[in-house]
Amino acid sequence: MTHKERLLAVFRGERPDVMPWYADLTYWYNAEMIKGTLPEKYRGDGVVQLYKDLNTGAHEHLLNCPWRAQYEDVQVKVEEERDADGKPVRTRTTWVTPAGTISQVQEFEPNSYCWAYREYPVKTPNDLKVLRFIFQHTHLTPDYTEQHRIIDLFGDWGVAASMPNRTPMANLFVIWMGVTNAVYALADAPEEIEETIEVMSAAEDQMYEIICNAPAPLVYFPDNITGEVVSPRIFQKYYAPYYRKRAEQLHRAGKYIFVHIDGTFKNLLPYVGPTGVDCAQSLTPAPVGDVPLEDFRQLAGPDLILWGGVPAAYFSPLYSEQTLRDIVLKAIRLYKADPRFMLCVCDQVPPDGIIERVRLVSNLVEEYGRIE
Repeated sequence: MTHKERLLAVFRGERPDVMPWYADLTYWYNAEMIKGTLPEKYRGDGVVQLYKDLNTGAHEHLLNCPWRAQYEDVQVKVEEERDADGKPVRTRTTWVTPAGTISQVQEFEPNSYCWAYREYPVKTPNDLKVLRFIFQHTHLTPDYTEQHRIIDLFGDWGVAASMPNRTPMANLFVIWMGVTNAVYALADAPEEIEETIEVMSAAEDQMYEIICNAPAPLVYFPDNITGEVVSPRIFQKYYAPYYRKRAEQLHRAGKYIFVHIDGTFKNLLPYVGPTGVDCAQSLTPAPVGDVPLEDFRQLAGPDLILWGGVPAAYFSPLYSEQTLRDIVLKAIRLYKADPRFMLCVCDQVPPDGIIERVRLVSNLVEEYGRIE
């Protein structure tokens, strides 16, 4: 079976010939591009060759938002500061609406090859009325061109997924407010938060209608859930009802759903399966995460697909190759007989990652992960 066939077999409730193994190489790849050290053969559409050379399935490189967005009565202004080489290092984005104006500031972090918030757009509960206006006046038009292209490009080496917005509460935590502003607002103005979540949810109906008709078989909830921020109470109140609503809608359209965890999850994983989503993805085991590998299934229950097991940190030269080998072989030993377990990097091979270690994992999976 191909990498694509193995993964889809698990989602269909079938047994693959080998335990599925997928690696998110986007973070490492983008850092190599920034450094100018990515081999020419892997640039552009050559990215597929990278996965072929490492013999691993691709998923993050196939994420796609299959629509075009247009604003009504919303003006978006972007100001950039650039370094001596002309590369952007700081951006200010401003949304001007009849309900008011909000703005954010982001800076590029050269040590980690990523962008960080210096200011979030929604700083006080009063700013939420502006955010509600933006969501109510955003109109989406289907555009499946890029999704068809990447499906054709990767062929059997990857599985495409449509990527909606984060769940409304996760969207507030991660994108619009930040954790501190959102937590204060939950305490000081819960009615403003709840009204905003209702508006965001209603506005996203058009997004999910587009996704239901998209060619991608998977839908990726990019929530980055961690128990350090999301308590069981918050999950049950703000995440679970939304998951249930969208899972019912997406399943009617024949789609499979995976939720990006990538944080501590000991107190949360038992609540994910009952929402109706198919898979919890990027489950990082202890000692990097907070759950021993052998406890995953007991926490999750029998039906939820578990996708994870390989800490991204172990691809760094800070850890020995043997440490990586040990966790991979342990995962295979524990879960090869489990029809609802798949291996993946949790969550991304880092910029300093030794990329050849991905091939090492691939070889271990092919040798020891065959289903008898």
